[in-house]
Amino acid sequence: MAIVYGLFLVDDGEVGIEGAAGPSGAEDAAALVARLRELRERSGRSYRELEKRARARGTYLPRSTVAGMLSRSALPREDLLVAFVQVCGDGERAGAWLAARQWIASRASRADPHDGGREVAAEQREQQEGPGPCLNHLPRDVADFTGRDAEIDRMVAAVTDGVGVLAVDGMAGVGKTALVVRAGHLLAERFPDGLLYVDLHGHSEGKAPLAPTEALELLLGQIGADLPPGSAGAGIRRAEARWRAETEARQLLVVLDNAGDEAQVKPLLPSGGGTSLITSRIRLSGIDAARPLSLDVLSEREALAFFTRVIGADRAAAEPEAVSRIVRFCAGLPLALRLSGARLAHRPVWSVSHLWERMGSAGRPLSELSSGGRRVDAVFQMSYAQLPAFDQLVFKALAQHPGADADADAAVVGAMAQTSQANAEEALQRLVDVHLAEEVFPGRYRQHDLLREYARSLTTNPKLITRMLDHYVTTITEALKHPDPAAEAWLASEHSNLLAATRCAAANGQTGGAWQLAVALWRLLTRGPAHDVVDLLEHGLSGLRDSSEGGEAVLATMLAVAHWSAGRRSLARKQLEDAVQAHEDTESRARTLAMLSLVHLDGGDYGAAWEHAQLAMAELAGLTELSPLGVNTQTMSCLTQGVIQGLRGNDASALEFLRAAHHTCEQLGDRLSPTDHVLTELARCLTTLGDVDEAAALLQQARSIRKRIGDRIGEAEAIALLGAVRRAQGHYAEAAALGRSAVDMLTDQPRPAACALLELGHTLAEDDAATADEATEVYRQALHLAVTAQQPHEEALALQALATTLAPTDPHTAQRYRERATGILAQLGVSGRMTRPHLRPGGW
Repeated sequence: MAIVYGLFLVDDGEVGIEGAAGPSGAEDAAALVARLRELRERSGRSYRELEKRARARGTYLPRSTVAGMLSRSALPREDLLVAFVQVCGDGERAGAWLAARQWIASRASRADPHDGGREVAAEQREQQEGPGPCLNHLPRDVADFTGRDAEIDRMVAAVTDGVGVLAVDGMAGVGKTALVVRAGHLLAERFPDGLLYVDLHGHSEGKAPLAPTEALELLLGQIGADLPPGSAGAGIRRAEARWRAETEARQLLVVLDNAGDEAQVKPLLPSGGGTSLITSRIRLSGIDAARPLSLDVLSEREALAFFTRVIGADRAAAEPEAVSRIVRFCAGLPLALRLSGARLAHRPVWSVSHLWERMGSAGRPLSELSSGGRRVDAVFQMSYAQLPAFDQLVFKALAQHPGADADADAAVVGAMAQTSQANAEEALQRLVDVHLAEEVFPGRYRQHDLLREYARSLTTNPKLITRMLDHYVTTITEALKHPDPAAEAWLASEHSNLLAATRCAAANGQTGGAWQLAVALWRLLTRGPAHDVVDLLEHGLSGLRDSSEGGEAVLATMLAVAHWSAGRRSLARKQLEDAVQAHEDTESRARTLAMLSLVHLDGGDYGAAWEHAQLAMAELAGLTELSPLGVNTQTMSCLTQGVIQGLRGNDASALEFLRAAHHTCEQLGDRLSPTDHVLTELARCLTTLGDVDEAAALLQQARSIRKRIGDRIGEAEAIALLGAVRRAQGHYAEAAALGRSAVDMLTDQPRPAACALLELGHTLAEDDAATADEATEVYRQALHLAVTAQQPHEEALALQALATTLAPTDPHTAQRYRERATGILAQLGVSGRMTRPHLRPGGW
């Protein structure tokens, strides 16, 4: 419904805002504007949203106009008032707002005919002619300005809130000038006395920064004033006084672009009720009451839209993949996008793909980011040249760090720059202040992709990489030698950086660093994703093959274990067999043989496992003294032989081997030996022999170790075997609870889950409180998992158990199952009394 009120057609289709005070009671212009501000706040709509809603209604309501109206204490124009309250959602009271405005204007005229008459006359002129012209010295607004909606809204809001100084900082080429110029044009109506602009040349190639007196002369000239006599040199105070006197009664917007530092800016701030917009590559934290706005690069969506506008929509649509690659390479930096786009725009015979190929093949890809005499690397050079020598070194060191996200902590940067962590931290903070680095998290730093590309072009010093690798090797070795929560947290946080450092070392010919770092990382990374370990060791092995430093067979053995962790057992076997031939050191060859025996054991090839374990022991027998590596090899070989003897039913021999393995573990300690495996298998053997009390104590230790290191499968195995101990002690309810807990932990691990189900089934079969059907169902589940996972050992055990439970009720099926089980066990060469152990590939 629409109401004709005075000369305006007022649409009251908008529902009133609950709780909004409305115009009632406003006795002067200031009170009315205050009510309008409250109305907007209660609507929850930004200036941009109001502008869009007005456009949808067919009304022109620029956000700068709205911001200006709400910041003054003058009566708004009638058409502006009506449009504003409608888009704020208070259309049903538009008539009331209009009536209040006319009443205030009439009252002011009656109270002071002269002042009131002037106000009404000025308002009538404004309605008829629009806002009067003002001095505008701003550069032109670029037509293809894209994005930055949030930043524009923040700037408009700051001006509306009466902020006198707004300081925009950001890296070179990020679009600071374009932003403040766009904001200045949008805010023009707010500043009837003029829009002033001066480039202070704080970071301009080939130009010295403007002295404050020079800048004041330009600013005063823009408002038709002159410097007072004697303003040169020490006369800066006279120049400042003149500037403040001239601006005291003026409503000015002053743009101070490209400031070098606070000292250059402070004398240029006007004294009136206007606003200063400052841009700088450094953070101007020393200007009192300045509101900072740090400008980041464009989002990927904004960058794509901007580049498309520069080169043309048709051209961009024809080669979307090449466009995306160039946009990603420019990493959101507006200057890079502008220059690469302009390069295309002025070369119509070039395709977008051709430019991308040039960028990819150029020895210096930044050289392609140039147009019309402007270059991206030139603006970076200006910032770099203004750094002190030490900060330049830190800048280059940070760029050489090869982290996956290209971030680094102050400690490694300090090592690369041959300084302390504290000195490096201070320098990095200074780089952050001038936007030559960014602090992504407290204490972690990185650079924009193009800035890093520029910094890397400044040096080819291989010592930076060498120092980085030395730092990492030393730090990792100490962290693993003296583990504590802080060291563990550091190792976890540096995981991707350490992998990247190894790749970097191999790629840059730092062969010694590549394999040394790989070895240092070995125990850490066996806890993580197997593909990371493979990648790490392949780079380390590649480095060793290109060097004469030895150790290739050791690293090859580690790589084999990494393949084992990733489930590639056949590849691991081949790698270990090759490594055995390559080893010159007896202990290392013995260890590789012992590792090969474990891989065969894990695959169910018990004959080959026994043979390689014996070969490993034979290698060690010729040595008079063993290093920790040799003692560890003894542990592995004794463990393998003990497990196989237990599987074959030779319990006394199994116990002898496993006691020997336990003894060597105690010599080396938890972190240097497979203690949890030995504890588990010794406990399994003792349970079979009836020594359940010692078995229970050993399993509790193993469970604790595996829980601490995050071996969920191993922890579940220990819990399942504890259930077997409790069963042997006659505690069936507790045994069943432990068995079910183990099964629940292994829902995604078929073979270990089948083993846990077998132990649970044995408990239910012996428990008088359970039924035979319950045990049978659990055994069937174990059989299904074993068959699905193609695990013949566990399949035979499940068939054997089912034959026992089914014999009273279904002897035919029981006999068939027993015959199948016997055949499988005979083929494997085991007795069928014991499940196969869990072997953690990285636990040796």
